[in-house]
Amino acid sequence: MKATQGLDQSEGALTVKEWLFSVVIPAYNAEQYVREALDSVARQTFTEYEIVVVDDGSSDGTPKQVACWAVDHPRIELRVIQQEHGGIGRARNAGVRGATGTYVAFLDVDDLWMERKLETVALYCQQPKAVELFCHDEWLEENGRRRRLRYGPYATYRQLLFKGNCLSTSATVVRRTKLLEVGGFSDNPRFNGVEDYELWLRLARTGCCIEYIHEPLGIYRVHGRGITSRIEEHCAHYLNVLEAHFESWQPQTAYCRCLMRRRRAAVLRGAGRASLKVGRHREARLWFMKSLLQDPFSWKAWALSTLNLLRISV
Repeated sequence: MKATQGLDQSEGALTVKEWLFSVVIPAYNAEQYVREALDSVARQTFTEYEIVVVDDGSSDGTPKQVACWAVDHPRIELRVIQQEHGGIGRARNAGVRGATGTYVAFLDVDDLWMERKLETVALYCQQPKAVELFCHDEWLEENGRRRRLRYGPYATYRQLLFKGNCLSTSATVVRRTKLLEVGGFSDNPRFNGVEDYELWLRLARTGCCIEYIHEPLGIYRVHGRGITSRIEEHCAHYLNVLEAHFESWQPQTAYCRCLMRRRRAAVLRGAGRASLKVGRHREARLWFMKSLLQDPFSWKAWALSTLNLLRISV
């Protein structure tokens, strides 16, 4: 049965029932996607949730689309927070501050959820283990095709820092008090586009318990407008996150410095791979050269560099 927000007057008591989940959806000029995202939440088999849409200063028809959707779904608790355009990190933070649920379930406006997403996570929430962050697998949808994205297994600060980001925001559900404890997403412009990874690092550094659910419960959609399509900017900001955390890492041993070089090399190699994928071979060559300067023994960089020379896409 769906929980009802508001006053419970049974036996003369006046209490406010809390939602288990607050679904936070940041929306900026998203009139093309916002109703689909909201529909995927409305189809959930588990209904103990509220929706918080943060309109991040949209100049298109996003507010109208959300308002019309709310009229069509009067039984669903939906609130809209309006703010000047400040970026996705600030929008998510506004949603977290305005949320009332025990857990915050993030959903980017161009992504979707499977019907059993919240039901499945709710079952995991009942386990004795005090998990503060859940992340499930997703389907990657690109050019009309789907493939499964399996997240994890890294769950400690050291693993996430030196082995890589293995979480996706639309697949994460985080205890709200933990998000407030660490201050939410960073508003540092040097981290734009990778605020999520930087947040996972700070959460893990506090000892946040992370658990992965290996069931695809969402659809991550790739399109031309996405942040990840801006390769150079994305790479630079990713490296900024790493350097910020490397600076405070202790101990600064020779082995750790080697791990840092390998981590930088992996990010640069990823930028090269992304450039190769879209046929930007000259840029890909430069990225692979930079990667090999950091880690000259990386067979992956050498292999991709060879494919690039042969003009073979990946």
